[in-house]
Amino acid sequence: MKSLNLKSLCAIFVGTLMVFGVLNQTAEAGWGIGKDKKGPRVIVILVDMSGSTNRARRTVYRNAFEKIYEKIQDGDRVVIGTITGRSFIDFKPVVDAEIPKQSIWVNRISYEQNLSKTKKNINAQVERLLSRKRGTPHTEILNSLNIADTIFHNEKRSKLLVILSDMVQDSKEINFDRVKITDTYTAKLIEYRRKHKLIPNLSGVKVYVAGASSDEAQKYRSIEKFWRRYFKVAGADFSQHRYGHSLLEFEREV
Repeated sequence: MKSLNLKSLCAIFVGTLMVFGVLNQTAEAGWGIGKDKKGPRVIVILVDMSGSTNRARRTVYRNAFEKIYEKIQDGDRVVIGTITGRSFIDFKPVVDAEIPKQSIWVNRISYEQNLSKTKKNINAQVERLLSRKRGTPHTEILNSLNIADTIFHNEKRSKLLVILSDMVQDSKEINFDRVKITDTYTAKLIEYRRKHKLIPNLSGVKVYVAGASSDEAQKYRSIEKFWRRYFKVAGADFSQHRYGHSLLEFEREV
């Protein structure tokens, strides 16, 4: 009799778990969460604040954020930071927010209130950032990638890196406007950074670039080629189709 009761209790317990599992899947499907949705991600967005990007922040960058907003999902972590001449020294995220996750265990009204509050806060911080009128004198893109490495380090979620910049490195040590970026130059710079353990680990990180520009077409191509090589050495998931002046596509690849 005791054995029978134990078996019955086990059966009831398993059945209850199955029912709740089905209910949870049904609720998620009804709220827009299904197999066609990607799992939660950590999205790091680095915004170039140099003086040369003042106009781009009001146009190109704002349009890029609109495309990113369209693809934000429940459970995503969004980290937004700036690229300046002191990025590596005193980096502090402008935004580091978790998008509330839908669940049958969470009251719908509470979820929608938290979601609205989170999105409103992100929008306000981004608008404040993009509305800054004065840019910084330098653009430390290379070292900013090491910040991204640190943010991604302990993350188990899928990793996306969006760089909103003209991609012209302009620091006290390295200024792309003042040098000819050849294959030899690129190889020497990469070797120097590798020797000093400055190459970031971007393994598994999907990279997007918007805002890339230059006064000369040849310079533009040489800078793009440099970054393609650098991202490859860093282990990033990068394609030239995700590099350009505008963020034409964001998470639409099949």
